[in-house]
Amino acid sequence: MNVVELAKINFQKGIDLYSKKKYLEAIDYFKKTLEYAPQSIPALENLSKIYIKIKKYDKAEKVLLNLISLNKEGDEVGYELLLYTYIDQNEYSKLKNLQKHALKKKKYNPKNQIRSKIFYPNFFSSEDEIKETREKFYQEIDSLISDERLPNLSLSNSLLKPINFELSYDGKDNLAINTKLTKLYKKIYPEIENFKIDTSKKNEKITIGFISEFFTDHTIMKLFRGIIYKIDKNIFDIFVFHSNKTLPGEKFIEINENEVLYNHKNFILPKEFQDKVDLIASKNLDILFYPDIHMSTDLFYLTLVKLAKYQITSWGHPETTGNYKIDYFLSSNLLEVEGYKNRYSEKVILSDYLPMYFYKPKVINQISEDQLNNKKIYFCPQTLIKMHPSFDEAIKKILYEDKKGQIIFIQDGNKVLNKLFFERLKKKIPEGIDRIKFIERLTVEEYLNYCGSSSVILDPFWFGAGNSFHESMFYGTPTVTMPTEYLKSRIVTGAYKQMKIENPPVTDNLENYVSKCVELANSDNYELKKYYRQQADKYLYENKNVIPELENIFKSLVNC
Repeated sequence: MNVVELAKINFQKGIDLYSKKKYLEAIDYFKKTLEYAPQSIPALENLSKIYIKIKKYDKAEKVLLNLISLNKEGDEVGYELLLYTYIDQNEYSKLKNLQKHALKKKKYNPKNQIRSKIFYPNFFSSEDEIKETREKFYQEIDSLISDERLPNLSLSNSLLKPINFELSYDGKDNLAINTKLTKLYKKIYPEIENFKIDTSKKNEKITIGFISEFFTDHTIMKLFRGIIYKIDKNIFDIFVFHSNKTLPGEKFIEINENEVLYNHKNFILPKEFQDKVDLIASKNLDILFYPDIHMSTDLFYLTLVKLAKYQITSWGHPETTGNYKIDYFLSSNLLEVEGYKNRYSEKVILSDYLPMYFYKPKVINQISEDQLNNKKIYFCPQTLIKMHPSFDEAIKKILYEDKKGQIIFIQDGNKVLNKLFFERLKKKIPEGIDRIKFIERLTVEEYLNYCGSSSVILDPFWFGAGNSFHESMFYGTPTVTMPTEYLKSRIVTGAYKQMKIENPPVTDNLENYVSKCVELANSDNYELKKYYRQQADKYLYENKNVIPELENIFKSLVNC
């Protein structure tokens, strides 16, 4: 048997094992294939894909660099896989070097050509890096907008992930850049302008569509399901639109099974963009409510089309869209400060309460009273993309002030940000780094119990807690916050206001933030936690006042 035949046999065995998700065995056969055919593009491609799946990114990169170095026909796939590997790894410099090489050799298809240019990191090593990267990004966006040869992409099969989401975490005002990005998206997808929907027809009831990819086991479901369930169906017809990419889960089953109980209708949107538009348009909506614009690639581009008389977004992703097809942003008097109108492209609607009906969490195996009295445990349960470099100084000072304190973070899914964050902290914190702990991701009940057994919860700067704060109030562990003028940092502050907390741990500078954290972590907090729990039960969970208020807001929009 010659080497060609041996290569084919081993390759086919590798493919068979790959299809059965027997990845480690498949790796061995692809490696054997390469012993007989060292320049086999398919073998290198599949080997790299497995390494990516099992999160061995360094090995995937090595294989892919080898693949593209061969300079053989069909190696475009190597450039594409390497592009998305660098994106997933937040490898900004490597991606830019790859971009120059790939564009010079014309190895990117139109989608990858654009994607490589509009990549924006979701984690930074310093504030200077944020400034430099952001300036380059502005220049790149301006260049793309003015580029007369910019490729046009299809809404049916070449959707770019909106980059607005990553921009939200670097502590800057994003109204101007989000407005520019809206202009760029419309230029990339000129067919958007072809969708003209008649929104003039009258309905017997006020008809509202709620649309999200995340009406499943996700924060968005927790924040907005109460409105969908509780709104008066004698006045409103409610349609719930799901993405065909919505993940299965208990809450997805729940919202579908609750159609009869709460009298709403669910629709899974089709794959094709035109079919999505047609289905939504067929419901003749008075209001289309997007809770989380910028979070779903599959649904984002629908926001650039006027599919209802009025289109609203809210604080599922708490940032202005820069998209003038979105008429209103639903916020609250509890959340905004003077000058708020200048930070939005939308007209801002201010409710008197936090605009949601939040169900109290359920915990079967609750922690003991002794665990509620733990001291010196600082818990920061937010996703690591919220760890702005300016927050490092607070961590450093807390560890210096409390020599026995421990600060706990939760690892990200593929542990990429975990590694980057820890490396950044090691450079800034010479002493006490061993008292920073990263724990595995938690179930909801585990998370709630961890909050309860912690002494204090840290709200990171610039983009703070929302849903996680509401859940943490099951046990009442205080969260220390330092809000800015932007909504994304003010949810905890607004929640304390709604709870009518006396002297909440809301601070206005770094020194006060640190001292309040240390004070709470070293105090007997049982009575304070009990007080917070009581206030949450009275004013935060299942707030009956919010539904009538939102109903009046929706009625006033349609009947104005």
